[in-house]
Amino acid sequence: MGNRFSRQILAFGVDGQQAIERQRLGIVGLGGIGSQVTQALAYLGGHNFVLVDDERVDETNLNRLIGATPADVTAKRLKTEIADRMIHSINPSAQTHAVPHNLRSQQVLDDLTTCSTIFGCVDNDGARLILMELACAYSIPLIDSASEIILDQTRTHLEDFGGRVVVCRPGDFCLACANELDLEIAKAELESEDVRALRKFHGYGLGNHLPAPAVVSLNGIIANIGVTEFLAMVTEIRQPFRKRVYRGLRGIILENKDARRDDCYNCGYLVGKLSAANIYRYALAASPNS
Repeated sequence: MGNRFSRQILAFGVDGQQAIERQRLGIVGLGGIGSQVTQALAYLGGHNFVLVDDERVDETNLNRLIGATPADVTAKRLKTEIADRMIHSINPSAQTHAVPHNLRSQQVLDDLTTCSTIFGCVDNDGARLILMELACAYSIPLIDSASEIILDQTRTHLEDFGGRVVVCRPGDFCLACANELDLEIAKAELESEDVRALRKFHGYGLGNHLPAPAVVSLNGIIANIGVTEFLAMVTEIRQPFRKRVYRGLRGIILENKDARRDDCYNCGYLVGKLSAANIYRYALAASPNS
């Protein structure tokens, strides 16, 4: 790569740069945050990627999906195609494995177990629960990122905006320890379509499904906080912060002081269980015949 990374090597050395290049990077969710994570990792020198998303580009994505164009909307291209194209435009020699399937497919779960770091860029607690359990069971660091713009009840006034990054290292800290996982919501989101339809018929609370506001610059802040914590972790220039919170109205980034819960199931029992953790039950539950 010649002098391409010489300025980075000045910051964290040849060993640090090689540590980045050795990583097999799983990115789950290639939307507003995930596309920026992908871009930043490619520029850092990430060389081996597993790209997971089953959605196609639509016109509403064009305000925030890095690398997407109006032509991609017309062609109905997959988000994995956009990410793959962007990575190779930055680093033609990169290795990419695109998996345009739902997280709950066995192929996706299989591919993620081969990663050395996973970036969770998903928008629901059901997916976060699966990623957290998989990362713990297979002893893989998980960096989970989310942004949020909060409107008032009339959806006409902005009340707050920001986001957070949680660095989940197996045995050290997880999304449950960070209070960033609602198990009841996750359970509802992981229900079968039949059960979900029955709930809707009876009017049980499933939350509203109105489009959430999204802005490219906010996603960029959150994505790059996550990538910077990854950088700190793999180059060992410092220990990664377990949780960083960005408060947009105040313009500040806070460090959360939460620590691992002594009774945490994920950080305790689940770590290193591999196939005994039965992560594939989530894929089976997603089967139409289950």
